[in-house]
Amino acid sequence: MAPWNEVKCGCGFPVAKRTAWAHENPGRKFIACKFYNPETGQRGCNKFDWLDEDIVEWQRDVTNVLVAEKHRLSTDLAILRNRFACIEQEKIRLVEEVDRLRKNKGMMMGVLGSEKDGLGQNQLMGMICVCEIVSVLFSFTVIKLFG
Repeated sequence: MAPWNEVKCGCGFPVAKRTAWAHENPGRKFIACKFYNPETGQRGCNKFDWLDEDIVEWQRDVTNVLVAEKHRLSTDLAILRNRFACIEQEKIRLVEEVDRLRKNKGMMMGVLGSEKDGLGQNQLMGMICVCEIVSVLFSFTVIKLFG
């Protein structure tokens, strides 16, 4: 037989060298019509020859296990990439939230005044307590009047 790159198929074109990944012949090299579509099985002509010897059962089993492991690892990698993208988006969201909170804190401190002006955390807590007391008194009055 002539070297594979000099062989022409029934269509008159040089053949294509391919690798089989079917369960029965994993990793085996063959030549076939270049118009052969492995996804549909359609061919331009019926030219097909194996380039290597048939593999033994243990080689077939080992190769199939390795192919399955490669697919599993590819799937795991895709999942990890998606998780990483989600974590990156969450990180961006949290950084924006922290910036917003820092900005709001600065505005609150501006409204309340700085500690130099005698206002600060204790003053804010006092204002919150007064608001709570007023709220309780208002609720009590409404209940007495209408309840």
